Amino acid sequence: MLDEMLHSLPSDVRQKTVEHLRQRVLADRNAIAGNAKAIAADNRNKEYGHIEGVGRMAASIDSRSYHYWAQKEPGCWDDKQFVKGYLRDCPEARTKTKSQKIQVGFDGDGFVRHRVGRKVKVY
Repeated sequence: MLDEMLHSLPSDVRQKTVEHLRQRVLADRNAIAGNAKAIAADNRNKEYGHIEGVGRMAASIDSRSYHYWAQKEPGCWDDKQFVKGYLRDCPEARTKTKSQKIQVGFDGDGFVRHRVGRKVKVY
């Protein structure tokens, strides 16, 4: 459709229109990249917690990028493989989440201290 419309224009107007569209696409890409950098800086400075019933925040995605992909591939944000690939390609969208659960007496190595000098394996 766009191709037919462009070919119906006189050649000088067509060239100006194509150049304008190219500049607009480049400006949008630069804006998205700038927003992604701002989001990445914000994500590095914050820790997000787990919300009961909702889950954890895995990513903070720029709205332009979100809608671009949703329009290009409808339903893509519901696909776990797509989201995994998006976060692999755009690591700045990842967020740090911190567990809000309290663990008492657990070192993280699978052992619990029983008394001084003695640890018990937890299964």
